[in-house]
Amino acid sequence: MGSWRDSSFAHRLADLVAPATLLVMPSLSHFQRRRNEFLSAIEQPVLLMAGGWAPRNYPQNPFPFRADSNMLFFFHNPEPDAAALFDPEDRSVTLFLNERTAADALWHGTVPSFDEMAESHGVTRVAARGDLLAHVGDQAKGRRVAALAVADRDATALASQVSGDELDFADATKQGDASVIQALGRLRTTKTDDEIAEMRRTAAVTKEAHLLAITHTRPGIYEQHLAGLVDGCFVRHGCVPAYNTILSVRGEVLHNHAHDNLLRETDIVLLDAGAENETGYCSDVTRSWPVSGRFDAEGRAVYEIVLRAELAAIEAVKPGARYRDVHLTAARVIAEGLVDMGLLIGDPDELVASGAHALFFPHGVGHLIGLDVHDMEAFGDAVSYGEGRDRSEQFGLGYLRLDLDLAPGMTVTIEPGIYFVPAILHNDEFREQFAGQVNFEAAENFLGMHARRGFGGIRIEDDVVCTKQGHEVLTAAIPKDLAVIEAMVGCNAIAT
Repeated sequence: MGSWRDSSFAHRLADLVAPATLLVMPSLSHFQRRRNEFLSAIEQPVLLMAGGWAPRNYPQNPFPFRADSNMLFFFHNPEPDAAALFDPEDRSVTLFLNERTAADALWHGTVPSFDEMAESHGVTRVAARGDLLAHVGDQAKGRRVAALAVADRDATALASQVSGDELDFADATKQGDASVIQALGRLRTTKTDDEIAEMRRTAAVTKEAHLLAITHTRPGIYEQHLAGLVDGCFVRHGCVPAYNTILSVRGEVLHNHAHDNLLRETDIVLLDAGAENETGYCSDVTRSWPVSGRFDAEGRAVYEIVLRAELAAIEAVKPGARYRDVHLTAARVIAEGLVDMGLLIGDPDELVASGAHALFFPHGVGHLIGLDVHDMEAFGDAVSYGEGRDRSEQFGLGYLRLDLDLAPGMTVTIEPGIYFVPAILHNDEFREQFAGQVNFEAAENFLGMHARRGFGGIRIEDDVVCTKQGHEVLTAAIPKDLAVIEAMVGCNAIAT
């Protein structure tokens, strides 16, 4: 096999890392259509809040503003402190914005007038945010107004004042009116072509970021070096990380945001990162690769099992399929592979039924994705679990974030993994419960691998949309074939 530094491979690599193509953002008609769908789905006025600036360390030095996802669903680039009142009685949409002052032009440049904003957003009217309480009272005419909690406590307090409900963004049971949550859930769960196009945009940027990290990997650099390449790629394309980038040689720590480890020859890098663009839509992708450019025998075996599990789970995505069954499909492939490796003992179906496999695959196979990387997770299981379906109490299966029947337009992640977690494998209760099904002695060998750092973990993740015909992998352009991944590792490392 040739080297990626050979001319033919160089051309292939150049094709892979070609700059992301930027497509047209959703049109005004898209947002108006979504607002009309919402007006048809609600029976009372609903107030939605965008939230405002959050101070980083003093009031005039805030974190970057990101509007609440429900506002982003209905409006392009909502302003800080914006709010919107939807009234199904007269099908009006009132947008509330901060008043324009002379200081705005000094510090922020020319700010469009209320009339200009009403035209650009296609709403019934724009009113001053300071007049919100009075205007909502006049519009509602004694009717109850529903509202939802947002991350901004001040905005949530105002929403509580309007609705009379106790709202708390940190509590899934206090997010707001249940009927409004269900209406939003039905709309946001099924993506339109415009929304999926946004996710294609972020997938292209995410591909470039992952390839930069893979091709610049070499022993002797810190994880932060590669994490900087990933996040820098997002910035170059006008994006931000959809979530704190996970890039670590300690892949067994599922949400590991530290980047302070030095890469060693024996390590495996796990990168879980995705771009979010200016519309709020995002990607969520995981790839794993060896620092040396070549997996050892155990790493190769684990990688191949995870890839088989991911491909089998993706194949199970189709209209009418229950997402829990997609998870169990991946779980069975993992159990079968771990039996072959001597880490599990017994029949794969029985191992999955008992939950023994979850000692190595302890999380769910994925989640909804869209405007939130874990889409609408603030609502708890109210949207992500079907009627009459509750979370399992079984370890592993209980972490499944989604249990709906799939339908065309639903976008989900598929992300199985195998991990060697000391806290799990050394747990006395698990050792007793699974004594005849888990080869704890063999597992212990993995905890001492990679210069005593431990094997870590391998996860492979893609974003998948359910279609009328079956499914489409939105992130398919990001390589995951074992031979291709190995060949790409470090081929640009000299430039760093």
